[in-house]
Amino acid sequence: MNPKLFSSLSTRTSFNKVLRHLVSVSGLIEAIDKGENLADHLNGMLESGQVQKNQVGAIVNVILNSRLNLPYKSKNMEESVSSFVPLTTSFSRWNGVSVTVVYYHPTLGQLLVNPASEEHWAAVQELKKDELVVAYARSRDGKRDTAEKALEAFYMLLSGKIPEEAPGFVDTSAPEPKPEPKPAPEQAAPQQAQRPAAAAPPAGKRNITPKYSVQVTNELFHNGNVEAWKNIIESYEAKHVGNKVIVYHEGELIQDLNSLFKWGKVKHGGVIMFQVAGAQIKGVSRLQKYLHEGASSRFEAFMKHDINKVLNLF
Repeated sequence: MNPKLFSSLSTRTSFNKVLRHLVSVSGLIEAIDKGENLADHLNGMLESGQVQKNQVGAIVNVILNSRLNLPYKSKNMEESVSSFVPLTTSFSRWNGVSVTVVYYHPTLGQLLVNPASEEHWAAVQELKKDELVVAYARSRDGKRDTAEKALEAFYMLLSGKIPEEAPGFVDTSAPEPKPEPKPAPEQAAPQQAQRPAAAAPPAGKRNITPKYSVQVTNELFHNGNVEAWKNIIESYEAKHVGNKVIVYHEGELIQDLNSLFKWGKVKHGGVIMFQVAGAQIKGVSRLQKYLHEGASSRFEAFMKHDINKVLNLF
């Protein structure tokens, strides 16, 4: 046996980390063996902080691949998709099949989706062209052929086509889900009727804002504007630890801000988009204001600072 196999378990911290991972996986396996959707449970555990983002890939592989050996299909998006109503409508009806989708977001990592869940799609917001989507399927009737047809139906719906409803997609023997009863609203006294403070999102939850626009008012978004944006974004991310600023231009994810000024790509009147992803998102309006100034002739205000220090803007 390789002597290095258990070297990662040689400290209490690493041993406890592995033990917590095993306990989490064991609980998930129990739920999934009952026919429940992995995305529903794993997203809940991420929001509560029971598991971390870097555990998702290993959990998906050990449960859906190694344990269940589910059929799957991977595909890079041919076009961007932002409307998921046909998917939620169809898979809410198709109670005989269960599909778990893994979307490889370039910034947020692997995002899990149950196609029947509007909440899951709302968190994704948009599947971008060329990005990777992997779908796993299982069927209540136990037939691999039914699961494979569910995969084909999923990708057809994703591309805007209407698939044929195959036998086994709807299990008529399954009981209709009963809506949970809603508690009657409490009658508060007039002097006590106050709006409750919004609770902070759980530490493990990863939110993402809509896209915000920033118009370029400088004659050209040149190297100075790029450096100003780098400093502004660095300042924001340093103040709001765990938040990430994502930049787009003409629908393309910008991995390197320097590419925005090469060959005069962005000129006066052009629009650059950005999003913020994180657990507790704050200061977006101020960020937008500073980015707007950084895209103007006033960019130099964001370049005067100690090279070894971060600008204190937020």
